[in-house]
Amino acid sequence: MNLAGIHGRLRPSRAGVRLRILAGLAVLLVAGLTASSVTSALLLESFLHKHYTRTLQDSAARMRAVLARGPQVANGDQLSALLGQLAIVAGALVLLLALAVLVLRLGMRPLAKMAASADAIAEGHLTERLPTRGSRSETDQLAEAVNRAFDAQARAEATVRSLAADTSHELRTPLSTISGWLDLHRQGGLTGPRLETALAHIENQVGRMRLLVEDLSLLARLDAGRPIEQAPLDLTALAASVVEDAQVIYPDRSITLTAAGPAQVTGDAARLQQVLRNLVGNAGQHTPTQTAVHVTVTTTPGHVHVAVADDGPGIAPQDLPRVFERFWRAEASRSRTYGGSGLGLAIVEAIIHAHRGDVSVESAVGVGTTVTVRLNAHRTEGPPRD
Repeated sequence: MNLAGIHGRLRPSRAGVRLRILAGLAVLLVAGLTASSVTSALLLESFLHKHYTRTLQDSAARMRAVLARGPQVANGDQLSALLGQLAIVAGALVLLLALAVLVLRLGMRPLAKMAASADAIAEGHLTERLPTRGSRSETDQLAEAVNRAFDAQARAEATVRSLAADTSHELRTPLSTISGWLDLHRQGGLTGPRLETALAHIENQVGRMRLLVEDLSLLARLDAGRPIEQAPLDLTALAASVVEDAQVIYPDRSITLTAAGPAQVTGDAARLQQVLRNLVGNAGQHTPTQTAVHVTVTTTPGHVHVAVADDGPGIAPQDLPRVFERFWRAEASRSRTYGGSGLGLAIVEAIIHAHRGDVSVESAVGVGTTVTVRLNAHRTEGPPRD
């Protein structure tokens, strides 16, 4: 018997390294493929290293002790016992690998269910969602993330459907009006002054449709994140111009402006003027004739604030969260007595967000409504350094 060869093959360091490598691979196989946590994998590897490696090293030490006493002592029974211990350790590793395969099959079941749910969604079952077990495992986190993506897509599709329905509703009224006047003209019912009246009505409805299309086009460009013009401008001067125009349009109203002085911001002058026109126009269109409108421009360190306030009937508390929704109108305005398409405040919000500002609404029934816009003040360059 080649004792040196047996002793070399049973050196504990090499045997221990081999067993640790096998145990580590098995642990990674179980932990990784079943989406277990890293902490669990480390604990399992530590357990295997503590027990199986120690067993193999103890067996190797006994083998060395037997061989050190001479060939006459190393009988077949002792060698068989030691080799049996080594066989037990090897069998444990094989059992661990088999267990890894079994756990892998069990761990793949949630993924199979997720795939089935994804196929159902692809086939048109839009309310279907990936299943979760509430265990906060990696598979659960993945399923929740995918479900959030599906929910966002469903909301976007619902918004598109609502937008299409609201747009068709808004266009239906002017188209019906135009069609009615044209039918009346074909039947010979329009002559003399009535023809001029019909043309004026048709022109008015065409302008209404044109304005709606332009508003929708603007919202589409803003939603797409297209860049806007960035240039220094005086917001006080813009507000003064809008107030002067409103005083001409609504001569029976009290429309005033208060500003301490110039208010410099950076942005698109045409779009910001549109914001002010929409705010003052809303206050003029959606309130009784005797309602007063007051525009205030103030500055604070780093910001410029514009508030458009009226002392009209106000907005109900349950309606305030919806004032920036597209095509939405307060219940009192649904009769279209005051006109409007319901896009005014939606456009205001989109333009202000494109300028990296914010807009808010405060209102109380019977007291009035105040819409406040906040923009970043224009930053002037400091004096050049020597």
